[in-house]
Amino acid sequence: MIKYSIKYLKITLLLFLFSKIGFAQSPVVKTFVDKSDILIGEQIKYKVTATFPDGVFKVHWFMPPDSVAHFEIVDRSKIDTVSANNTTTFEQTITLTSFDSGRWNTPAFKINFDPVKDDTTLNLFTDSIPVNVGYAAADTTNELRDIKPIMEVTVKDYFWYYIGGGILLLLIIAIMLWRYFKNRKKAPLPISSSKLSPYDEAMQNMENLKTLNLQKPEDVKQYHARLSEIFKWYVSRRQQFSIMNKTSGDVLVHLTEFRLPNEQVTNVATALRLGDAVKFAKFVPLITESEECYNKIKEVIQFIHTSKPINQSTN
Repeated sequence: MIKYSIKYLKITLLLFLFSKIGFAQSPVVKTFVDKSDILIGEQIKYKVTATFPDGVFKVHWFMPPDSVAHFEIVDRSKIDTVSANNTTTFEQTITLTSFDSGRWNTPAFKINFDPVKDDTTLNLFTDSIPVNVGYAAADTTNELRDIKPIMEVTVKDYFWYYIGGGILLLLIIAIMLWRYFKNRKKAPLPISSSKLSPYDEAMQNMENLKTLNLQKPEDVKQYHARLSEIFKWYVSRRQQFSIMNKTSGDVLVHLTEFRLPNEQVTNVATALRLGDAVKFAKFVPLITESEECYNKIKEVIQFIHTSKPINQSTN
């Protein structure tokens, strides 16, 4: 009887030991959530861990979809691996949210464990954990509340900026106008050392021109240049306003303001333009053409001399 009891006890201990070993070699899947009651749109952390012995299984981890019934997957963490005491633990955290009010179960994901030495696949599912999704409790006090605290707003007064900008603009305009009218001022008449009258000085200079030889090209160029200068200088002294730097075209426009007869203006234009051709185009006129220019300039000077005094131009 005693021998039979001892034999039975040994068999029981062996069976218990084998069951422990078999249990220790089976994979274990656990599921956790950080909260079971959330507001609509609030997020929860859905954590899955799987523990299995090293070298026994090949694990095929689940691939969560973008959305499941009543829940939206916001984020998925990487799968963390921890090895200790001949076991391996896979861990992943999935962030969920829901926009449907009610009591809903979290999705159940399948994890496949393929034994290395066996063809039988072990399929384990994560837990479906109920989660209450609701609205915020209604406020029954009927008191108005600000969404945000009242913030003091500083209003900057730009009045003096506008005043300063306007003054600066007026100052710039004034400077530009001053420079414009300053540049339009009449050129001062160069100081003349001659004690002769404008007419007598012009006639004397005209007589000096006759000393030039019009058969020499260099004298012809000097002849016409001096003829133009004599006329401009006479008009400048006559009206006390220098036109020495004006072009031939400007001189003609200038003369029209003094109401000269058209014939006189034409004579001046012919003489001055022929002088420009000699000076700039190296044109060599006939002696008779040069003498004709001389006579026309002299005639205009005499006409101005015998006419009323020329008013000083505003140009």
